[in-house]
Amino acid sequence: MRRSYRSTPLSSHRSVGISAKRSIGRPVGLLLLGLVVGACGSAGTGSETPKETIPLAESETDRREVMESTQARFNSCLDESGYEFRGFAGDEGDAVLIEDPGYQEALSRCSAESGIADLRSGFAESRANRTPDQIRADNEAILDVVACLRTKGMDLDDPVQDETGALDLRSSLRSSDVNPSESQQAQGCISEMRLGRQQNN
Repeated sequence: MRRSYRSTPLSSHRSVGISAKRSIGRPVGLLLLGLVVGACGSAGTGSETPKETIPLAESETDRREVMESTQARFNSCLDESGYEFRGFAGDEGDAVLIEDPGYQEALSRCSAESGIADLRSGFAESRANRTPDQIRADNEAILDVVACLRTKGMDLDDPVQDETGALDLRSSLRSSDVNPSESQQAQGCISEMRLGRQQNN
């Protein structure tokens, strides 16, 4: 069952408390989870890729810390502006809520100030520039994560392919109740996938 990320300004619904705040990071968490999977899937591919000068585990830890701190800054900024995260322009959901001028102004400002905008831009650019081998490696990583989550009892849809043949992990996670920024099971599956790929490289 797909979830809707509708929301209203927090100033008029402070009573929602913790449950409302938990929904703020979920769609952004999907983006960051995609960045982690993409980074793991494409690592070490391509004959002209420079040698890794930082230990892989340390590099990935630093990358995750940057992503998590960026998400925290984004969530805090949006919360202080009186909004929950409703989605980015073009995302699934209620267009009236997502395209609300006040929300869009806060979203644009918080995206720029937190660095989420740069992460989204870099993620889109890296996906567009992937080679067929990198897409294949990313797809294998995504399938590993989906299979792992299913063994833990989660009912996920099969990931769909875009025009490049790349699988979309977010579409599968949206079909479940998985919050990748909070779910220990999701984090465990990502860790297992990374460990397996490191051992095979």
